[in-house]
Amino acid sequence: MRHATWIALEASPVWRKMYGAYRKLPAAARSPIRWVTMPRWHAATTLIQVASGKKVVAGPFRGMRLELSPVSRRLLVSYILGSTELELREVIERILQKQYATILNVGAADGYYAIGMAYRSPRSRVVAFEALAALHRVIKRAALLNGVADRIRISGRCDLSDLRRELQTAHQPTLVLMDIEGGESQLLDPSSCPELGNADILVETHDSFVPGCTDRLISRFGPTHKIERFVARQRVVSDYPRSFMGFLPRFFPRMTVDLMDERRAGVQQWLYLTPKPNAGNPQEKIR
Repeated sequence: MRHATWIALEASPVWRKMYGAYRKLPAAARSPIRWVTMPRWHAATTLIQVASGKKVVAGPFRGMRLELSPVSRRLLVSYILGSTELELREVIERILQKQYATILNVGAADGYYAIGMAYRSPRSRVVAFEALAALHRVIKRAALLNGVADRIRISGRCDLSDLRRELQTAHQPTLVLMDIEGGESQLLDPSSCPELGNADILVETHDSFVPGCTDRLISRFGPTHKIERFVARQRVVSDYPRSFMGFLPRFFPRMTVDLMDERRAGVQQWLYLTPKPNAGNPQEKIR
């Protein structure tokens, strides 16, 4: 289903009610309904998973084996295609070159970044914070499949005390990688967490959930960090990995673009924050 179509359906009280009834059905009953109502979509996503061997086929984590949640398998094959957050490809490569000793992934979800960072950065130890306990086994399974389980620790929700404790005990250099649906507005505050002054931070901001969040973080970290800002753009056919199932963009260009859609609302942005070399010790300044 096209993302625009899904948004339109969500706006309809009738369709929302029907979808609510559908969600109450057992999983075994929902699967055939999806195939009947969206046969081409499910055929394409299934074929992509089979043809890829459930490995990422492009981007910085190419070759990584994925263990996706059921929702991601159906809707976010962009993980497999390597087109997820392709706006960040260049900065991710720079991050990987730094070989961080510690990476705190706050909001790990299916483990795409937690596993990917450990997969590409063999010197790094990763702490994967994820509030949804059901996703912990997904991350654990992916870590085992990629041979990085010994360098990944999985934890639950990350609050301010958790973040401060991890930063205080982390081996340097440290990266904070955060995607928590607006919660970054509370956690990423050097006045309450001065340890952030010594860390590099890559954060997905959510102005659609917390208005003004991006500018607020820029204001907070401007005195101590160099700030790079990235803005999401629409996917186009040329974003599709050329060497993988080339018949899709050739014969089904519209579906190809839809398959790379990340189901986002509003304008998505990211900030990459790195401490300024001459900023001094921000912890001392805050005290």
